[in-house]
Amino acid sequence: MKSSYFTNFILLLLVVGLFWFSQHNANQQNDHSVQLLTSLNPADINTIDIQQRQKNDIKLIRDNASWRLMSPYPAPVSQTRINLILSLLKTPVHGEFQPMDISSLAQFGLHTPSVIVSLNNESFALGDVEPISKRRYVLYQHIIYLIDDDVMPLLTASADSFIDNRLIAEHKNIEKLTLPRSLNNPEPLQLTLSNGQWQSDDKNLTSDALKVLIDSWQFAYATQVRKVTSAELMAKPGPQITLWLEGQKRPVSLIMQTTDNNLILTNQDLSLEYIFPMAMSSQLLPNTPTQTNE
Repeated sequence: MKSSYFTNFILLLLVVGLFWFSQHNANQQNDHSVQLLTSLNPADINTIDIQQRQKNDIKLIRDNASWRLMSPYPAPVSQTRINLILSLLKTPVHGEFQPMDISSLAQFGLHTPSVIVSLNNESFALGDVEPISKRRYVLYQHIIYLIDDDVMPLLTASADSFIDNRLIAEHKNIEKLTLPRSLNNPEPLQLTLSNGQWQSDDKNLTSDALKVLIDSWQFAYATQVRKVTSAELMAKPGPQITLWLEGQKRPVSLIMQTTDNNLILTNQDLSLEYIFPMAMSSQLLPNTPTQTNE
């Protein structure tokens, strides 16, 4: 009997020991098995420079908590797209090796890379895709790494792709709005915020309807944003919509145009076209009937 107790005790110690060893080994693997491309902290990045072959360079700068496109033209930037670029810093590495010489870079698409992205003063050259794993070759500090190909489509896109699709910046609230009553009625309608309540000169619009209308403008999100040239801007009609935003002395003037399928709002100051589906007109203009698909 004593022998069986002793045997069970030994087995218990063995199980406890194996459990401790497995947990200790797992913790070590969690700490060291995943190698990241760099130890840089995304929160420390203030500038992003993207060099694209045969295209204009793109420069983005962080100002406090927000980012702006500075080159090839100034524009507000989508934070989601910034986060995608910064995710490059924490990308897991699936392989690495040092090239033999500069001439050997060509076989990886890194002798004249299609994209070089610089985060602060650290540069990453993105080359070809490895044919079997479909992972991307990246040259960083004279070492070639293999990483998942998540960020390349954005880095090869035009500057327009970085622009924030929101018509009104997230931290800007509308205080006053003048707009046409409908697509077919250009008579101006004015909406004003007074003592926390929205009021208008159209008595048929209830307070709930006014709140819905303002929210539609406040959170309007375009399907596409496009930079327009000076010549294109001059050819457009005069602005029909004026927005006064909180903490901003100068109002925002918008030009409204339509095509068969789209409602287009152009910000004169930014020279940006915000393109919405035509169905959005019923949400942004108070007396425009909702369109239905027959």
